[in-house]
Amino acid sequence: MNTPSSCLKAFGVEELKVVELLTHVRKARDVVLVSHQNSDIDAVLSCHALSHLIREVNPEAHITIASIKLSLPAKRLLEDLGLIDSTEETATLPRYDLCFFIDVNNPAHLGELEKAVDYHKPIIIVDHHRPSAKRPQNVVLTIMDQEAVATAEIVCDIYRAIDLKPPKEVAFWLLIGILSDSRRLYVGGLKTLLNVAFLVECGASLEEASRMLYMPLSYSEKIARLKSAQRLKLFTLGDQWVLATSHVGSYEASAARALVDLGADLAAVYNDLDSRGSRLCARASEGFTKSFGLHLGEVMEQLGLEFSGSGGGHATAACVTTPVRGDVVLEGFLRFVKDKLKQPFKEIT
Repeated sequence: MNTPSSCLKAFGVEELKVVELLTHVRKARDVVLVSHQNSDIDAVLSCHALSHLIREVNPEAHITIASIKLSLPAKRLLEDLGLIDSTEETATLPRYDLCFFIDVNNPAHLGELEKAVDYHKPIIIVDHHRPSAKRPQNVVLTIMDQEAVATAEIVCDIYRAIDLKPPKEVAFWLLIGILSDSRRLYVGGLKTLLNVAFLVECGASLEEASRMLYMPLSYSEKIARLKSAQRLKLFTLGDQWVLATSHVGSYEASAARALVDLGADLAAVYNDLDSRGSRLCARASEGFTKSFGLHLGEVMEQLGLEFSGSGGGHATAACVTTPVRGDVVLEGFLRFVKDKLKQPFKEIT
């Protein structure tokens, strides 16, 4: 494919970065694309869409897509799309010339796969999360945009920047990724809508993409959500904001999201992982985080540092995994939030 710099267009990606990306891809013979543990729909579909672009630029490249673990919704969707066999759940990687970090920029978030990365080989980061202080060594290029609602949107930007129209199938993957992370376009700006329009022009169906994302709650997830409501503790901040905390044995992210849907402005739910420590997930309304300048991803990253774990995420959705009991991590979370808000909480009994 001929993509001279004169053909490059700016769609959220700097032209020089796109030129550098193409240069690295053309030189590589073996490429791996890795994403965070418990990889979500946006992460895995961004990997597959970018792998198609790499093959267009370098047809001789051998490409591996890997994650230590796929989330259940991502696994179900990959099976429906016929992509599960080309997505490896593994703690090892083959030899490679070039590594992409997709939807992740902190190596600790790769889980056990972090140990398999060769940090002497060039790494390219494509991500929409907050930059981590633990950036890996030998990063030759970062294409990051915190304003993007999904990493799939950044991959779409790259396609548009090199004036390459993705085939209908790839456009469909990108559209699903954007819809998934934007909560069916509940969040996002003008650029997001322009990217969606571009993907629809490429043949992707908005209606079909939305339908692919519909997955009824499993029995276990229903129980986890209801138990989190049964066990919750409520706190007020002034006479406007409500905070909720709880604990479950699984589906902590879903439970936190459900508590926000019930009316909490901020919800934090932890899950004790037996001998493996705990995982704490938090969700917040956009109005709450903007009113106080709170970024949950920043809070979780700090908690990860304090409790020898790893954490991160977005302003309104983030998680941390540590080797420490969940109730202890939750206390630390509330302390960080209190310090940030500079206002006391009052528990509702």
